[in-house]
Amino acid sequence: MDLAPVVVKPSQAWDGNDGPWSTFALGFGTPPQYVRVLISTTCPQPWAIDPIGCATTDPPECPNRRGNIFYKNSSSTWQDKGLYGLDEELNLGYTGNGNFGLDSITLGYPGSGAPTIGHQLLATIATRNFDVATWGIAPRTTNLTRPGQKPVTFASEDAYPSLLSTLKVESKIPSISYGYTAGARYSMCLPMSLATSKLIIKGLKQVPASLTLGGFDASRFASSNLTLGFADDVSRDLVVGIQSISVAGSDEILLPKPILSFVDATVSHIWLPVEACKAFERAFGITFDTVSGLYLVNETLHRDLLARNATVVFIIGADTVSPPTVNISLPYAAFDLQLTAYPNILKATRYFPLRRAANDTQHTLGRTFLQEAYLIADYERSQFSINQCRFVGGLPADIQAISSPNSTNITVNPDSPTISSAGGLSSAIIATIVVVPIVILAVLGLILTIQWRRKRQASEQSDQEDSETASKVAASVSGVHELHEDRLAPPELHDIPKTEMDGGFAAAEVNATEANVHEME
Repeated sequence: MDLAPVVVKPSQAWDGNDGPWSTFALGFGTPPQYVRVLISTTCPQPWAIDPIGCATTDPPECPNRRGNIFYKNSSSTWQDKGLYGLDEELNLGYTGNGNFGLDSITLGYPGSGAPTIGHQLLATIATRNFDVATWGIAPRTTNLTRPGQKPVTFASEDAYPSLLSTLKVESKIPSISYGYTAGARYSMCLPMSLATSKLIIKGLKQVPASLTLGGFDASRFASSNLTLGFADDVSRDLVVGIQSISVAGSDEILLPKPILSFVDATVSHIWLPVEACKAFERAFGITFDTVSGLYLVNETLHRDLLARNATVVFIIGADTVSPPTVNISLPYAAFDLQLTAYPNILKATRYFPLRRAANDTQHTLGRTFLQEAYLIADYERSQFSINQCRFVGGLPADIQAISSPNSTNITVNPDSPTISSAGGLSSAIIATIVVVPIVILAVLGLILTIQWRRKRQASEQSDQEDSETASKVAASVSGVHELHEDRLAPPELHDIPKTEMDGGFAAAEVNATEANVHEME
């Protein structure tokens, strides 16, 4: 039976202390406690907010503002594993601890039809560096290790597969892959008749995030011919070349020289070199705030920027110079965000989600970028793509499966170039795989028959006939061998490693902290 992708429905809520972000719902524990989560493309496990994440001094809306609290002691299936550090965003200065454990996870609210996965690793957190609960969809195994302990192996009881990999192993999705875009609260779905026009009207309809596990929604983006390979560092695998950043319709260049950047939905902001940030300052009149490290926007500047309504164009490639490329355009509305209950910010304040990178390890395209970009990651082929989102009202979802390279029973849509290029087996290849062994067996049977007859014939005439027959058989076998080389396996599958329990992906090692539970922040 063909496996279909799992389409995770958004929660229909917009959460976050640094912008309105579209969230999804996960049910943690038994019975399920439903929590709203933001997507992390870097972290391999979900993080829920621990009860101590909202102190008695916090306003009463704190639990709801953070996506709701997970009370692990109220779950009959919680298995505690201890306190460990959160290492995914250390390069950006985001730190914290998590109380890790095993429990059941339900994808989506009741009635959504999404599956429940038991005995899955997750963590409860209190740190304000990650204000809303997080769902990590990276498919790396997590190793839980303590200081001085010998690193564990994949076979160790302290090595835990990711939720995405478990879904594949349990035959819930066709492959270890996903399609995701962060959603755009400021945008609207244009009627289909106006979708190709230049008309831009904002604020009429919010467009929520989209997450498809084991495939993607082709209706959410305009496809391009850009496919990128994963970077060698498995913790920073989604690396792109930013070849240019500019203001559309002007000669304003915002990136002095091309850079490599990590695509990471865990964080909200876009982190660029200081020189690029200063170019943004000149182009938009924004000012760097040394206390918060952010670009705050007052009401006067905000009105001017709204009236100008500039569009920022990112040219993205596999490296910093080579074609093909794809243009990702962000209207000013994508940068028009607000801080609420944010550290060092006393009241609700508008800001521009740009951060100064101290070095090239901090170059990051965060959730702001993914409002207008659709990301497809195929971990079984170690490749991904980024395309411009499109917002078209009345257009039905077009859910496409990404087949596993080791599978021959996935139906490939011949009208979908993205699926075809992903390496699914065509019907001709599958037919050849079935027919060729039958032909070879028939030829071998013919050879054995000829050898038997040769022993029974002694005359010179019989020897001559045997010689002629052997020549014919050799020619037949030669023909089958050529068919085998040409048709048995598609070339793109030769370099693909066999995928087992966790897709053969490197482990994410989580180190324990000596802190007590009350030191989770």
